[in-house]
Amino acid sequence: MKDNKKLNEGCLKIFQLLELLYEDKADYNRVIAIFKDELADQTTNNIQVILNKNMNALKVFGIKVVKINNKYKLQSSLYSMPFTLNDLKAISILANCIKDFPDEEIDKNILSFINNIQFRMSNSDRNILNNLSQNSNYDFSFFYSNIKEQVEQCRKICKEGFIINVYYLNKGKETFCKCTPQDVLYDTKNAYLKVYDTISRQNIEIPINNILSIAKLPQIAKKVEMTTTVVYKLKNRLAKTYHLKEGETSEGLNANGELIVINKGEPFDKLIQRLMRYTFNCEILSPKNLREEMIKLINETLSQYEEKNNK
Repeated sequence: MKDNKKLNEGCLKIFQLLELLYEDKADYNRVIAIFKDELADQTTNNIQVILNKNMNALKVFGIKVVKINNKYKLQSSLYSMPFTLNDLKAISILANCIKDFPDEEIDKNILSFINNIQFRMSNSDRNILNNLSQNSNYDFSFFYSNIKEQVEQCRKICKEGFIINVYYLNKGKETFCKCTPQDVLYDTKNAYLKVYDTISRQNIEIPINNILSIAKLPQIAKKVEMTTTVVYKLKNRLAKTYHLKEGETSEGLNANGELIVINKGEPFDKLIQRLMRYTFNCEILSPKNLREEMIKLINETLSQYEEKNNK
């Protein structure tokens, strides 16, 4: 009976260790706490013997564990998923693709995803994937290759934090902007330099392939909040059916049935394009310069419409 009880207690400790490992909470002190009753003395040698014994028990089931910065981490799972050769080829292509992909945040997310997949692979599948990746001839450097140097320059400037002068083409016209660089953004076809215009106090996104030159000024940008807040009012049926976008807040309909929306961080050019679609049901309350710009754009649109009708 005593042997069975001892065996059950040992199994329970292994399961407790596995729980910590799967939850990524297996720091050294927590692991030691599981086996504290086995530690006749607290000498370093005795502690290491107990830990090695239990870690070796995991190896029997094919579970690999490594110690990184005073914390134990799983390198393989108790259960593995089956992968076909085509599955492994697809994962290999994805792994090679991120070497040339320009968005660092997406790189990290994809790499984390691949690591999670490898965690569920058998040893043989992991070896096949490593061989495929090492012997890959895939070339993904064409991605944004025509502006690769400009993208790298913009990313470097964003990290340095200097105020810059940017000359770029805006609707075919050369435009000047004194600004603070913030980030490099991407969509499916273009890369943009997001900046805070210190004169108009606006966040704008400049297509990198439209940038003519960038001059770095000997002035570090102030570490202030660059997110500009826009407040606008929606009326009539739109006020009741409108769904708040990301970064927007509202306290609901007021006594007049109007919806006051507070928008933070949306680039002004994109925000204005969206709000103009709401026509007379929308009114910008602040800031004043954006309110005036929207009125100007509406008047220009009406003027062009009238000219077409008069022809």
